[in-house]
Amino acid sequence: MRLVFLNTWYGKINQPLVKFIEKESQNTDVFCFQEASEKVRWFLKNNLSNYTLITDYKYIDNDDDFPQSTYIKNTLKINTNSTILSDEPNSGLCVYTQIQNENKIINLCNVHGISKPGNKLDTPGRIKQSQIIIDFMKNVAGPKVIGGDFNLELNTESVKMFEDNGYINLIKEFNISTTRNELAWKKYPDNKQYFADYIFVSPDIKVINFSVPNIEISDHLPLILEIE
Repeated sequence: MRLVFLNTWYGKINQPLVKFIEKESQNTDVFCFQEASEKVRWFLKNNLSNYTLITDYKYIDNDDDFPQSTYIKNTLKINTNSTILSDEPNSGLCVYTQIQNENKIINLCNVHGISKPGNKLDTPGRIKQSQIIIDFMKNVAGPKVIGGDFNLELNTESVKMFEDNGYINLIKEFNISTTRNELAWKKYPDNKQYFADYIFVSPDIKVINFSVPNIEISDHLPLILEIE
């Protein structure tokens, strides 16, 4: 199974983004998008016509809104889906889906963490955000993949909580140097941040490959995961 996680930045880099997704859709089973607004979904409608879309939305203010979209190839069965964090005022949003392929299941969380404050350090809201996701996933059986734009620095307690609960942090495991690019750094030259996006997998997930290609289709880099 091949999964792509990406904050699409509301499609601001439209044509390169669409071309990337068109190319990746040839062999990708699941796309997990953050900041995938109605405009973005409209642009992708033709390219992802053979996928089932699961989407939800949460608005806090103009700087923190969460249009989440998970696209799952029609060859896969969706057993259940729900939304996590929708009622938490100081947290982002997480769209949960359980996917089945023949007799195997994957529990998938598409996460967009709250962006404030912009320093991406721990806050009570971010700690609670991580704990709610972890607690929810404790109650589901089977392999787990939790990924997306967490808006967190690498060495925060909010990230470490996933590791302490047995998840493998693929950003650390594969020595990824950054999940951002010049499009992000040009906006905030005095606050250059290298991390925001993560994938955490349970130990029963067999990772075949994980990569973070340095391309400018958003102010975030895509996370591409291949698992058995």
